[in-house]
Amino acid sequence: MKITIAMINMKLHNIKITLLLWAIMVLNPIFAQQQVTIITGATIHVGNGTVIENGIMVFNNGRIVDIGKTMSSMYKNARVIDAAGKHIYPGIICMNNIMGLNEIDAVRATRDFSENGLMNPNARTLIAYSTDSKILPTATFNGILFTQAVPLGGTVSGTSSLMKTTGWNWEDAVVKADEGIHLNWPGMHVGSVPDENRMKQIEKQLQEIKSFFAEAAQYSKTTKPEITNSRLEAMRGLFNGSKNLYIHTESAKGIVSSINYFKLQFPLMKLVLVGATDAYQLTDLIKQYNIPVVMNNIHRLPSHSFEDVDQPFKTPGMLVRAGIKVAIANSGSWEARNVMFNAGTAAAYGLSKEEALQCITLNPASIMGVEQQIGSLELGKEASFVICDGDILDMKSSKISAAFLFGEIVELYNDQQRLYDKYMKKYGLN
Repeated sequence: MKITIAMINMKLHNIKITLLLWAIMVLNPIFAQQQVTIITGATIHVGNGTVIENGIMVFNNGRIVDIGKTMSSMYKNARVIDAAGKHIYPGIICMNNIMGLNEIDAVRATRDFSENGLMNPNARTLIAYSTDSKILPTATFNGILFTQAVPLGGTVSGTSSLMKTTGWNWEDAVVKADEGIHLNWPGMHVGSVPDENRMKQIEKQLQEIKSFFAEAAQYSKTTKPEITNSRLEAMRGLFNGSKNLYIHTESAKGIVSSINYFKLQFPLMKLVLVGATDAYQLTDLIKQYNIPVVMNNIHRLPSHSFEDVDQPFKTPGMLVRAGIKVAIANSGSWEARNVMFNAGTAAAYGLSKEEALQCITLNPASIMGVEQQIGSLELGKEASFVICDGDILDMKSSKISAAFLFGEIVELYNDQQRLYDKYMKKYGLN
């Protein structure tokens, strides 16, 4: 039989396919199943207020399968990590920031967190999120494993998503896509002497918001519109309960007017107040409607001359004592990596340390609807946690020695450490 080049190539191709299938069958069990890992001896901060001294945590295939003072069953061929003297915390969740959307403030080409125009609910931070950012590894280094990438600008800024701080690309990093719409409520302050022009401007902005939401509500009632409107399509989730409406407002007047409008017109809409500097003055109203509050950048001066100088530090504790669900956030990009130290300050002004921890773990997860996956270290949840040598809320003693994201070890080395090591070596200081 005459053998042609085509026949040889076909035979080689079949051999390659056979070898590939054999490799998949043989190696697949190895890659499909992680090794059971047991961590012993650590103080486990569950994230829901519970602390387990000298605890044991077991995870396998990315999920927690055992946690407590003792193991409920035996695990063969398990990897054991001795974490005696260390602390285990759930992966920190930083809400309301632009990490992954902004790299260098002074370089426009690296800023991708806002769009032109006033009403942009269809602007998605999800597809703008850059896992190649140099900022994200510095956040991971501090224990932040998840970030809420939030749009800025305009009246309706766009749609946020919950992302991992590490990954190959945004598809790999996404935890919950398009989880909320962000609305900037007009500043209601008109000064001690009313400014007629300012009052007219506020009224115009309010009318634009009300008109847009009324149009979106009407559009959402049509399952298959003849003409698709991308802006109104993005709003649909607000009316079917699949998305939060994040209302960015600071003043007491802004909080009252926004709550009154939305609870009157759309009583079932899920509202979240962001910023809400004056929220401590309106605890009864906020609690009445069970609205969560995302406190932002509490390391600052008070907003009013009549307030105590430490009012920003006390506000989270005052809200928690009133029965309000609170998340502590830190906006911006570079500064967001210090969110746990904001929570640490709140722990010195009215919150217990476990309550403060909950404000950056379980509460954010609950607000964004992922509390069954992350936010606390409980059976069946994702094994996303950090091992810390000291207190993660204390900038002096906090030192993350290891981090796991969905059961996989996370690299903590980043460019800042590389530069540190470089110059320590150059000058013989290491």
